[in-house]
Amino acid sequence: MCRTAIVLLLLTAPILAQVEVAPNQLPRLLREFESHPGDTPLRCDVTPLAPVLNFAFRFQAGYTFHVPQAQYPGPIQGWSELTIITPEDGIGKSTYLLSRHQLAEASRSDLTFDLNGLYLLGAGAYSVESAVRDDRNRICRKQWRIVAKSTRADRPVQSALPPFAVRPISSASWLDTQNPDAGSPQRISVLLNAAAFSTKRSAIRPTDRLVLVQALTALLEHLPTESVRLSVFSLEQQREIFRSDDFSLRSMSKVNEAISALQLATVDVQVLQKPLGHVGLLTGLINRELQAEVPVDTVVFLGPPSRYENKIPADALRRPSSPYPRFFYLQYQGPRRVIIPPGFTDDPGLSGGRGGGKAGGPTQPTEGGPDYPDPSSNTTSSSPPRLPSQNGSSSSSSSGSNSGAGTGTGTGTNNTGTSSSGTMGSSAGRGGGTGGRGGRNLPPMSEPVERNSDIINSAVGRLKGKTLVLHSPAELAKAIRKIEQKR
Repeated sequence: MCRTAIVLLLLTAPILAQVEVAPNQLPRLLREFESHPGDTPLRCDVTPLAPVLNFAFRFQAGYTFHVPQAQYPGPIQGWSELTIITPEDGIGKSTYLLSRHQLAEASRSDLTFDLNGLYLLGAGAYSVESAVRDDRNRICRKQWRIVAKSTRADRPVQSALPPFAVRPISSASWLDTQNPDAGSPQRISVLLNAAAFSTKRSAIRPTDRLVLVQALTALLEHLPTESVRLSVFSLEQQREIFRSDDFSLRSMSKVNEAISALQLATVDVQVLQKPLGHVGLLTGLINRELQAEVPVDTVVFLGPPSRYENKIPADALRRPSSPYPRFFYLQYQGPRRVIIPPGFTDDPGLSGGRGGGKAGGPTQPTEGGPDYPDPSSNTTSSSPPRLPSQNGSSSSSSSGSNSGAGTGTGTGTNNTGTSSSGTMGSSAGRGGGTGGRGGRNLPPMSEPVERNSDIINSAVGRLKGKTLVLHSPAELAKAIRKIEQKR
């Protein structure tokens, strides 16, 4: 299967807000997730999401827990979740991620509550253990194995995280990472178009916002910059929603908040009274750059194609107060084709069911890349704290390809109340084997846009700039290298 397009792990439900557990809090949390003889287990399945390279040049992986609603005849307040991600290099330490969320943060489909989570990885093989506890102190545990490695198309991209690194997805996850490419520092201005990726939608989906923030992160991490000016604007709302004349990655959370608060479905009456107000907004943003007191070397537009195809009047753009800056338009058009995450298939008749892959096998890319040792060959001098098993003792991680062996409670692929504790095919439930969610119920991808004739493209062309179309992280990396080049 061709994997030239990146899978962005599109989730229709809210992504769980995870925090890394501090060492002094770990003993208490492990006690919270202990089970005792006679406890009623929580039934659940899990769909592991295989690692893929995202637009921030980090491997992004995750999961969706499926908790049957039939277990809750009365009201429910919510769930807690503890996930342990352990590198299989025998050196790296385990990372503990905690989530606490309310009922409103779970989506409902197929008579289940679906709880989503994402995290970031460096290249390498990992074992994952995760436990979900509800407000009745019932617990469900699952284990699986993942491998993060570049596909053939992504090999030109250097990962922003070192091998075997684990980070929660948050605005702080990139603060310790700076990977500027070799080149002369530039003064740049970024004009980010906050718009839905599909012109058929009136709302910016969380996944749209995620791509915009990731691409902006990669741009600023890899471009050697002397200064950064950032403007986030909405042509639909005809206004600038965020501006910083001295922007840094530490303010990325403010960008995320500004885009999140944007309500494209609600249009002010003043906007309706100005049918060409978007032309005036874009003209004003460009003229401000052309006549800035502190000029920049490069102006970069970033975002999806605009739904507007007007052209800025020839006499509307002013003469620059200094030499013309270079203009680029990094236009994201979505993946070239919809690609199922590695390890999954959209054909329920292939590879043991909708979960994809051989039942019990690891969820990992199948294309080229470095090989990582089998975890059974690793030896460590000490073991990190693990999630307690159902009887209160520590559970052990297994990485073999058994399809039915193991111990533990919860639900397997047939929802009968038992599951294996050490395999993807059975322990992971819906992530592999038969009856899984890995195929047709995968979250939808944004449809490719495949057009670049919009008002921003026309304006950049008039300014002798270049439009660089993006479908994948590899194309973003190539565009960044082009921006680095001198005139």
